[in-house]
Amino acid sequence: MRPTSPDTKALIDRLNGPSGFWETLRASRDEADLLNSIGDSHEPAAIVSILPFALSTKRDVAKAAAVAVHKLALEMTSTQFAWLDYAVREISQYSGSHSYAWHKMSPEQMPLLERFDETSVSLSGMASFHRSGYVRQAAVERLALVPTGAELPFLILRLNDWVSNVRDVAYEAVGARLTPEYAARFIANLALVSRLNEAGRADHQELIRSINELLQSDACRPTLLESLKSNDRFIRRASFRLALNSTREDLPQVVSRALDDRDTIIRLWAAQTVSSDFTGAPLDQLLEVMKRDRFMPVRREALRIDVRRRIEQLLQELRSALLDTHASMREEARYHLRTIAPMDVAAFYRDSLLAGPPTNIYAAICGLGETGIPVDDRLIVSYVSDRAAKIRGAAVRALARLNAKAHVELFLSALTDENSNVSRQALKALAGMVSAVTGEKVWTIFVSAPKGHVKRNALSLLQRLPKWDSIYYLLKAMRDSDEAVARMSRIGIQRWLLRFNRTFSPPSGDQIARVKARLEACSELLDEKTREEILFSIKIS
Repeated sequence: MRPTSPDTKALIDRLNGPSGFWETLRASRDEADLLNSIGDSHEPAAIVSILPFALSTKRDVAKAAAVAVHKLALEMTSTQFAWLDYAVREISQYSGSHSYAWHKMSPEQMPLLERFDETSVSLSGMASFHRSGYVRQAAVERLALVPTGAELPFLILRLNDWVSNVRDVAYEAVGARLTPEYAARFIANLALVSRLNEAGRADHQELIRSINELLQSDACRPTLLESLKSNDRFIRRASFRLALNSTREDLPQVVSRALDDRDTIIRLWAAQTVSSDFTGAPLDQLLEVMKRDRFMPVRREALRIDVRRRIEQLLQELRSALLDTHASMREEARYHLRTIAPMDVAAFYRDSLLAGPPTNIYAAICGLGETGIPVDDRLIVSYVSDRAAKIRGAAVRALARLNAKAHVELFLSALTDENSNVSRQALKALAGMVSAVTGEKVWTIFVSAPKGHVKRNALSLLQRLPKWDSIYYLLKAMRDSDEAVARMSRIGIQRWLLRFNRTFSPPSGDQIARVKARLEACSELLDEKTREEILFSIKIS
């Protein structure tokens, strides 16, 4: 639940604040007007603060509070009701006379919450959150008489009440609503139904099963299918899950809609349903859609289905998957080829690159990097200067896997790439062999870096140098004009101090001299404790 905004909090503070002498004399604080303004705030979290005013002895104030609570409650999602269930019980009796009246409320006062007809459901629902079990039971009994559906989230929440009498009343009320007319209401509250799976005060599995069976029934099918369009991700997922798990004649249409949904999880569920429930022409049609999906697990599910079916064009499909943009798909294809039709996969990637621009240069470069040998680097080097940043990054990554030590200068050059991903791939390549680079060369890249990401990656590489070189460059970097880089260097210095005892390489005389000189040059940028710790580290080394 989003907390109240400063403006709404100011209204609440004014509402709850003590009245001054002149304010009392002139009656200048209109509580009803303040409550109306809070009700128009569209901030349901404010309900906790204004709810006690519904018991006010001033009818206009009580009505304004009731209307405001009702208006805000209508804007709440089912999961927000779960938050409110806890928050209302935490209302302090010491936060004002109205709060004390709420805290001391008895079941006999329930009619006070029903004085204003259109708001009674919301107020009775709030009473079902009361800390008193007697009040909660009375509220649930009142809610059980409401047939509109607005009462359902409050009843579902009370199914896990810690008082058995309250649970029993709620269970009977929810059970009486297991009818097609309530299908849309149950769907709107599926998040609360789902929470019952983790509830520990009672076993709700039978009720959950009954709710699911109701929603999967023929009578509720139109309502369930309509909910597949919901903008609420949880409702849409839960509705698709129910629709996909039912064996209805319209299952192909449901799967098609699921495969077209923007939610990757829903598309994966649909793919798994295709795998288990379809054959023949319908299966072929759905597989074509799955093979074009941008989400790799969906494409992989389609490939696995082809493997299980042992289709005639299986080898062609596996070869095609070798050039998929995702590493997991390429590995999946190689795994199946090893058992179905062993082949030299590295040679396949070499041929793909030698034959001219393949269908997917990126996948061919990545694939050769994953399966090739050091001499294959000759086929990839030229792509480091490709116009496409994605290709350049793939080439750097492949060279790092195949023959990293032969391309140190190339990686240093790629570290300065204008694209952050290419520069990051170069950093990863160099990080594993910092002994092959000199601090001065990396420092030159750092000071001349045109882009912030280049400077940060160069500094990250400098931190990986031998410890007496790294502290020197970290101290130098503290004077950088980019505050983010300067902060990164300060963090690097603290990390250096923490890790100081992990290696025991003594510094040379030159190293000691230049670290001391640099420490003196930036002494005003370091706190006294850090400066003393660095000097002590030099002394004991």
